[in-house]
Amino acid sequence: MDDVTERPIARRVRTVLARGAAGTVGSGLLTRPLRSARVRDDGVIVLVVDVGGMSRDVGESGGLASAGGSATAEIVDRVCTGRCRRVGAGPSFAVDGRTGSTRCDDECAVVRGVVTIAGIVTASSPTRRRRLVAADGGSGSGGEAGALRLSEVRPLEISYLCADGAYVIARGELAAAAVDPIGVDEQAWLRRLGSDSALAARLALRSGHQIAGTDPWIVGVDSAGLDLSIGSVTGSRVIERLPFSRFCRDSGDLLAEIAALGG
Repeated sequence: MDDVTERPIARRVRTVLARGAAGTVGSGLLTRPLRSARVRDDGVIVLVVDVGGMSRDVGESGGLASAGGSATAEIVDRVCTGRCRRVGAGPSFAVDGRTGSTRCDDECAVVRGVVTIAGIVTASSPTRRRRLVAADGGSGSGGEAGALRLSEVRPLEISYLCADGAYVIARGELAAAAVDPIGVDEQAWLRRLGSDSALAARLALRSGHQIAGTDPWIVGVDSAGLDLSIGSVTGSRVIERLPFSRFCRDSGDLLAEIAALGG
């Protein structure tokens, strides 16, 4: 039987990468935006780096995401809970990291941790010009074409820093980890669940919390459970984990578990 209370760090990291994570890539003094990262089954990390705004000579001489050089990618494990949509249309930020028309504030965006990957670039494609398109259909970077480079990195160190501590993940462990089937679409699920304004309140009541004067909302969801943020009389907030009775493998499982939790 699956342990539904355990959230393996390797699975979390691979899921963060699989959902189109964005961040930064650094090599020496050079730092450029990371548009996406994914893990191959052999443990190699494939990065799509935005090298736009740099001349070809500068990019090559600096070794940024070029074969033979070292590179460090930093990816923030962040999601938008959808609360920003109460006051503005459209997403507050795209999954690829670019901002939209309305920015998330501290009551909407939730940061779980930071993934750091350091390694050696083993292969790199030529720089390619691409027009950047935001997740909402608009043009990114002012509508200008970006220069992208695809690089393969053999990781020497993979770490995940979160409120629970700092974790080091072995390359083989990350390669063997499965992508969470619900967590990979967490952004969409949070917005869908947040559209039912009464759901979070029902979940808080069923878990034994008083909700008078509070504003509970769902801030996380994966195959093992929900994360519920609940306000207190002091103005602070606590996050409570509501585990599912089973591991959810698809949307049907998830909806059934949420119905059972929310009554």
